[in-house]
Amino acid sequence: MKTDIKSKPYWWHDVKFMAALAALTGWFAWAYCRLKPRGILMRAPHRLPHYDRWAYHRLAYSDIVALYHTRHLYLHLLPYLQNRIEYPVVMGVFLWITSYAPGLSGYFTANAILIWLSAVGSLFFLRELVPQRYQWFAWTPLLLVYGLLNWDVVGIFLMLCGWYLYTRKRYAWAAIVFALAVFFKFFPLFILPFILVELYRKKQIRTLEKMVAIFVAMSVAINGPFIIGNFRNWSFFFVFNAKRGVGADLWANHWVHALPVAVVDGLSFLIVTVGLLWQVRRVWQGQSIMSAASRWFALFLLVNKVFSPQYMLWMLAFAVMAEWPISSYTWLTLGGLVDYVNSFTVLYLMKMHSPFLKWYGDRLFPLGLLMRYGAIAAAAILGSRPSTSLVTDPGMPSQVHSA
Repeated sequence: MKTDIKSKPYWWHDVKFMAALAALTGWFAWAYCRLKPRGILMRAPHRLPHYDRWAYHRLAYSDIVALYHTRHLYLHLLPYLQNRIEYPVVMGVFLWITSYAPGLSGYFTANAILIWLSAVGSLFFLRELVPQRYQWFAWTPLLLVYGLLNWDVVGIFLMLCGWYLYTRKRYAWAAIVFALAVFFKFFPLFILPFILVELYRKKQIRTLEKMVAIFVAMSVAINGPFIIGNFRNWSFFFVFNAKRGVGADLWANHWVHALPVAVVDGLSFLIVTVGLLWQVRRVWQGQSIMSAASRWFALFLLVNKVFSPQYMLWMLAFAVMAEWPISSYTWLTLGGLVDYVNSFTVLYLMKMHSPFLKWYGDRLFPLGLLMRYGAIAAAAILGSRPSTSLVTDPGMPSQVHSA
């Protein structure tokens, strides 16, 4: 049975939206108070003495704070041309611009405000895209622990903006924004193959060619100056990730002994490629783009050689866009919270050279990993039910699907 959604009230008259906005703002305000360095940390001009120890102990670590000093952002060096950064170009430029805020406190505050605004923008886009599910993105406490851990929320905002433009048939602008999104954080790339498949299936060849051309041109415009100016620094992001070792994850844990990096890379690539082909086939048969993208992304998180805890926030965003059932959001939230505590507990024990580390690493840490991957797998399985995979025509309002 399909029930059409009635026209939405203006956002300031929408009680559900205002409640979601209040919850989202509350999470970010709390996170800001938790993570903002204080005392001697704020008085350190060029380095943060013992920041990791302080932050891990209080479950208050933030890459925003740490990278300000480890990447010498206070010197305002031109990203990639004068300074090597292990992130894509748009994020590197973002870090450089915000570094002009006065001092560490100003820098952290400027980033916190911009990330919060990105979260608010994400909520607006989700309200338009999935009016029956959007509030779950704001209500999750994952925003408390991951919202200001890194800059991922900005990447999620750009991805949602690109997807919104695509669903409204603003194809040229969608291609531009998707290029910005991909070179801020690569994860929006998981949507693009299925857009191409859908356009080809619908015989919109000119639109497909136009989007590809604009995306490529925008990508060249974004990366070109840095490739020419300092190829070695620009390519560091790719070299860093290619040479990155296997983390404590699916491939290296209490039950599975560490495999060589080359073997893990090969197995991961094979599994992810097979998953892509499987989802391409489903989109070709009429499956929705976001349903395919969310499943493919979940598979990637399960088998990738490195898992950063904040990736769970991306998984939740994909799940909400695909309108997975509410129970899947619960699984992802629980898994993400457990993973946060588990990851930073072991980092603290390692930093302190604690004798308790071996016991924790053998007994409790593997259970946290099991919860992480079990939560992603459970959410993906729940999201694969037929009732959550019906096609919604881009540009049309979302619909409630019920048996």
